[in-house]
Amino acid sequence: MKEVFKHQVYTTVPIQECLNATGRQPVGTRWVDVNKGDDLNPEYRSRLVAQELKKNSWADDLFAATPPLEAKKVLFSLAVTEGIGFKKGLKGKGLKIEFIDVRRAYFHAKARRDVYIELPNEDTSEGMCGKLIKSLYGTRDAALNWAQAYSEVLEKMGFTKGRSSPCSFYHAGWGIRTVVHGDDFLSEGPGENLKAMDTEMK
Repeated sequence: MKEVFKHQVYTTVPIQECLNATGRQPVGTRWVDVNKGDDLNPEYRSRLVAQELKKNSWADDLFAATPPLEAKKVLFSLAVTEGIGFKKGLKGKGLKIEFIDVRRAYFHAKARRDVYIELPNEDTSEGMCGKLIKSLYGTRDAALNWAQAYSEVLEKMGFTKGRSSPCSFYHAGWGIRTVVHGDDFLSEGPGENLKAMDTEMK
């Protein structure tokens, strides 16, 4: 809940506002616990999710692009190709590969439509519900909202979106190529420029 509050994921509003706007009760929420470790070394993560998705449902708002595997292979290939990724005898002058994993990615993406949720037990209030300000896992368009959010950030930084894959980006000034898969960024370029990208991303 500290992360939910920190990112201002929702604002509390009367349930009547939800009924007036949507004609329905707020979308249910629940906690999903995942063990990122193993049985001997458990590392549990809890995530608040909305229950807006239905099994086997399909619509355009569920789609968010993922990059082809070849896009990542190209970055690795360029990094190890002599004359491109490195020059013989100039060890420190080569290209670097960097991985960035954005924590709680969807909390960085604005909600782009009115979605009302049941308040979790830790923040419940009689006659009240939550109106999303940020995207919440389990809403239909959360992945699409996140894709729009990271695209806007990268393009503002000077990256150009790929023509064949909207998950591939290139920064001509920095010489950085980036492929985004979900909340994972794989980038390749000169080390000092990757540091500049890190600073701007933060």
